[in-house]
This record gives sequence, structure tokens and C-alpha cells, in this order.
Amino acid sequence: MRVTCFGSGSSGNAMLVESSGTALLVDAGVTARRIHQGLAGAGLSPAGLAAVLVSHEHWDHVRALSSLGLDHACPVYATAGTAAALGAPARGWSHLACDATIGIGALSVTAIAIPHDAAEPVGFLIEDGEWAVSIFTDLGAPPPSLASPIGRAHLVVLESNYDHLMLARGRYPEHLKRRIRGPLGHLSNDDCGAFLSAGLDGTARDVWLAHLSENNNRPGLAVETVREHLSGRSAPRVTALPRRGGDVIWDSTAVSAEPRQLGLSL
Repeated sequence: MRVTCFGSGSSGNAMLVESSGTALLVDAGVTARRIHQGLAGAGLSPAGLAAVLVSHEHWDHVRALSSLGLDHACPVYATAGTAAALGAPARGWSHLACDATIGIGALSVTAIAIPHDAAEPVGFLIEDGEWAVSIFTDLGAPPPSLASPIGRAHLVVLESNYDHLMLARGRYPEHLKRRIRGPLGHLSNDDCGAFLSAGLDGTARDVWLAHLSENNNRPGLAVETVREHLSGRSAPRVTALPRRGGDVIWDSTAVSAEPRQLGLSL
């Protein structure tokens, strides 16, 4: 399995998951040009995608969907609520049911409901029979239903949006701060670290911290905070995903050749 991040943050989110000739795009929130570049780097075009999975209707997750022609080039999967919020055509879209697993080529996809201020948002557990990745961004609090997909994944992608102190001292108006901190908002660094500490069972080899705020977080701070929560155990590597820039790639072939490390990766 190979997972490539094209960007993660309020300016745009998109990831490519590949295995055994099947390629899925999870969200299309970065620019069309950026997605074309990322796909070309993987030797693909939009027509080579088996499907696009849409987590929810917010602009930073669907920005390039129409401009790329992805809603015509390949099947688009979304919950009924997300499809309705986007005004999706009656034909050409496939509805995802929460907690149901579907097969798309060589991959199995399970959509899991998450709390966020969108119509019917979900995160994903994607498996190929040997490897698994869980992708959960934009959630106000981690529900118990995330424990199993987080525990099963070799790569965990989880939101680590803000630092409590930076948000409190920042320039955002109070109503926006309440929305971010609220149960339908976003996860803080401490929220992310605490949930991972309780939920990881030794399967995960890597954790990607996603959707970092440009104004209320710093990559080094997010990584440090999450690592503190994971201290004293055999822990996965922790990486903060960049908002923009070059691809970040996770490859199970390389991971399987690595010895398991004890303690935290520095």
C-alpha cells in the first residue's frame, strides 16, 4: 500500500491511496493543478482513479472536484447527506453508508461517522488485506467508534488542528474560537495525543498529524505534544503534514523492511 498526501489544512486536503493497481483519491480540496501534479508523480491521471471518496462538503475537501472533471471521470463516493449538500447529480454518485464496508478494486473502504459541523461527515478505514490506513480529519471529538479503525491501521492520519494556548491568545473572534473548540469543531494537539495514547495497540507504524491550523499551531509543537502523550511506550513515528508543498509518501514496502523501534522516534 502506498499513501500520498497532496496537502492538508484549511487551504486544501487530498490524499491518494494505492494498492495492487487500485488508486483512490480521498478528498479533492487542493487545486486541480496540484492534484494533476500529484497524480502524474504516481504515474496516474484522473481517469486512472478507481474512485474519489469525499469526507464532507466543505470547500477545502471538494475544491477541485468539478474543475478536474473527477465527478465525470470516475465514481464519486459520499454519504447521502454530503451528496445532497453538494447538490450532487442523481446519477454518477454512489452513496456511502456509515459503518458499512464496500469493495473498490483491491481495496476495502469503511466509512465511519465523525462529529463535525457538516451534513453527514465521515472518515475512512481503507484496507488491502495486509495493510490499512485510517484517515480522520475535521472532527470535534473522537467518538468511541474510531477506536477500532485507529487500532487496526498501520498508518493513522488524525487531525491535530490547534494548540489550546495559541488559540486562546490568538486574534480569532470568540465565536470562532468556540466553534473550533466545540464538539463539532476540531481536535487540539492534546485531544489528538490523548486519543492516540488510549487507542493505539502497537499496530501503527506511523502517525500523520493532519489539518494543522496556520494561525493556531506549529508543526514542531504538534509533534512534541503528541509524542509526550505517547511517551513510555513503543510508539510510531509522528509526522506533521505540511499544508502545502511536495508530496508526503508512506510506502508499506519500505515500512515492512524496517525493524520495529522501541520508544519514540526523534
